[in-house]
Amino acid sequence: MAKEVFLRQSSGLVRDVSPWSSMLANWALVTGGTPLLIISWLWLAPGANWTLAYLITLVPTLGMAFLYYVAASSMPRAGADYVFNSRAIHPAVGFANYWGLFIAFVLSQGFYSYLGASWIGYLFTGLGLYYHSSYLLSIGSFFTSKIGKIAWGLLVGTLITSLIAFSTRFHWRFILITGIISVVANIIMFIALLQINPSAFSNVLSSFSGITNATQNVISYAKSNGLSFYPAIYATLLASPAVWYYYSWYNVPASWSGEMKKVRINVFLSIVVAIILSAIYYILFTQINLSSFGSRFLDSYSYLYYKKCCCGLSIANPLICKLSNIGNFTPFFALLMLGNPILYIIMFIAIWLPNYYSGPPLVVGLSRYLFSWSFDRIMPSWMADVDERFNAPVKSIILITILSALGVIMYAYLPILSLVDVTVAFEISYAIFALSVALMPFIKKQLFNNAVIVRKRILGIPAISLIGFSTFGFLVYITYITWGNPVLLPVNMPTILSLILMYGSGFAIYYIAKIINSKKGVDVGLVFKEIPPE
Repeated sequence: MAKEVFLRQSSGLVRDVSPWSSMLANWALVTGGTPLLIISWLWLAPGANWTLAYLITLVPTLGMAFLYYVAASSMPRAGADYVFNSRAIHPAVGFANYWGLFIAFVLSQGFYSYLGASWIGYLFTGLGLYYHSSYLLSIGSFFTSKIGKIAWGLLVGTLITSLIAFSTRFHWRFILITGIISVVANIIMFIALLQINPSAFSNVLSSFSGITNATQNVISYAKSNGLSFYPAIYATLLASPAVWYYYSWYNVPASWSGEMKKVRINVFLSIVVAIILSAIYYILFTQINLSSFGSRFLDSYSYLYYKKCCCGLSIANPLICKLSNIGNFTPFFALLMLGNPILYIIMFIAIWLPNYYSGPPLVVGLSRYLFSWSFDRIMPSWMADVDERFNAPVKSIILITILSALGVIMYAYLPILSLVDVTVAFEISYAIFALSVALMPFIKKQLFNNAVIVRKRILGIPAISLIGFSTFGFLVYITYITWGNPVLLPVNMPTILSLILMYGSGFAIYYIAKIINSKKGVDVGLVFKEIPPE
């Protein structure tokens, strides 16, 4: 069977990915770039108990993570979650689902490469404000300009990131070293922030800005301009869509499970344990920042900054105007309070480095999806060519590099693009995967009995079905309450058309590939009755 329908008899990939490198990669994928989003989006749920929001949303997230663990452990191949999804109910559904998710990932790679320059800009702007240096301010201004973002996004965020991903062994060593550095930097950041309290911070901020009672001034101005603080329980529920997005991306290690040592323990550490560590990190980061600078101040500051810099509204508050080029970069607040530029740079590293070093493993993951589609004969065969020196599908990585570069340019010149399409694509794709896993024991009984590692039943119903249906229901609920959110999912025609194009093109590609292969005498339907060879 394998000789006739699959591209070749073996993948050519080498199993040399250690559990610790893989886990650190996923911790970066989940948390990279998120700390600044957390501070920027506090106003979406003013008054929320964020610790409770993280814990509540962690429950269904762990359920989903368990399903990805089952998929990658049962079928440890390149693109394992796609492989499992495409064989669980119908190959067209599996491919279209992961085609849509692939597009979301590529756009995200471009977006975070483009956004990374802004954080470099914040670093220099903060130093410029602190030292009253026009030279440092000019450097910060360059990196927050469109040309600076494009230059950084293309050179560092795209090209260098992909070069790191070329060599499998170098890539995973890089992940291990940078992962350890980022963990140490975050521990130092937390210890430093614990030295700050809202009262002392308010005094320092007033002295810096020349505004009497600066923090209360921001709170009062925000309330007079439309910000409402909700009861804690209601606000905590409002926080769940944002928290769910913060937890996403954790499926990516499944894509390189075909290269893992000790697959089951590796996948468990890489996906399930990484999510638990991410939850602990989010709780610590959010709570320590709120405790250091004041929850109502940060809610109000994020609200006014969003209104001024994202909505283009006229905000006359003097502090917001003074700090409009530093954004929601709380390490700058710590610099004002502690007066230690070394700690400031370490805090920058703590926030920025995970976002950067998550890029190479994302490139690896995306190239493995292309690899798996090629192996299943949906994509051209060259996408699965493995370079013997690098032990990687270099041609696929080059293609990902080009697509990511296009993503950088698109975010620069097409402002209509935003996280919105990415957010809903995650919600839809994860929901389809959960439903596919839930239905598999009933639709593909033989494959379920022969391949799936968890076949336990509860009251006669397969455990993975109970988890899958429950998780699917949660994701439908999250999508429903997110629909219309001005940041996460505004309802507009471009969003709807982009979703139709993303998933519709996936179905079209699958059926076109089926017709082309049929003319060559290859029955693609037979491919999806088997698990690809190792």
